[in-house]
Amino acid sequence: GFKRLSTGKRFLMSLLATTVSIVLTFGTTAIIDRKKQKAEKREMVLMVMYDMQETLKECEQCQKNWDTFCDLQVDVVAHPEKFSASATDLLVNVPFLNYTATTENIFKSNIETISTIGNILFVESVSTFYEYRDKYKKDVVDQYLLEGDRSIQNYGGLSEFDAPYYAYMGGMYYNIMKREFEECMALMKVSEEDLDVFSKERKRVEESIL
Repeated sequence: GFKRLSTGKRFLMSLLATTVSIVLTFGTTAIIDRKKQKAEKREMVLMVMYDMQETLKECEQCQKNWDTFCDLQVDVVAHPEKFSASATDLLVNVPFLNYTATTENIFKSNIETISTIGNILFVESVSTFYEYRDKYKKDVVDQYLLEGDRSIQNYGGLSEFDAPYYAYMGGMYYNIMKREFEECMALMKVSEEDLDVFSKERKRVEESIL
C-alpha cells in the first residue's frame, strides 16, 4: 500500500500526480483559449467582411444611379425642352454614399488586429478596401455632389457637366473594392451563407437593443 512505500517513492508519486494535474489544467485552459481565440478571430473577420459587403451594396446603387443619370443627361442635352420636366429625375439619381466607419475604426485602432486574425494578406486586402472606399467617397461621390449640384441648375451647366467621368472613376474604384472583398472571402474561407447568417444575427441583436 501507499504507507509501505519509501518516502522517496511517495514524493515522486505526489510530484507525478501534481504534474499530471497541472498539465491537464493548463492543457484544458490552452484548448479553451485557442477555441476562444478562433471564435474571436472568426467574429472579427465576419464583422469586417459584413461591413465590406454592405459598402459594396451602397456602391452598386451609386453606380446604377450614375448610369441612369448619364442616360438622362444625354437625352436632355439632345432635347433641351425636356430639361424642366427631367429636373426631378436628375436629382433623384444623384449618387449618395452612406456608411458608418465604426468597423473600420475598430479594425484600424485595434493593435491586436493582425495577431488576432493571423493573416497578413487579409489585413492588407481589408486596408486596401478601406483606402479605396475613402477615395470613392471623397474623390468621386463628394466631388460629384459638389460639382453636380451646381451643374443641374440650368441647361448650360448640365450640358457641360462631365458625369461619365465620375461614373467611370466610381466603377474603377468599385471594381478594386470588389476584388479585395472576393480575395478576403477566399483567404478566410467565408461564404455568402456565413455572411447571411452573421447579418441576420446582427440585425436580431440590434432589434433587441432598440
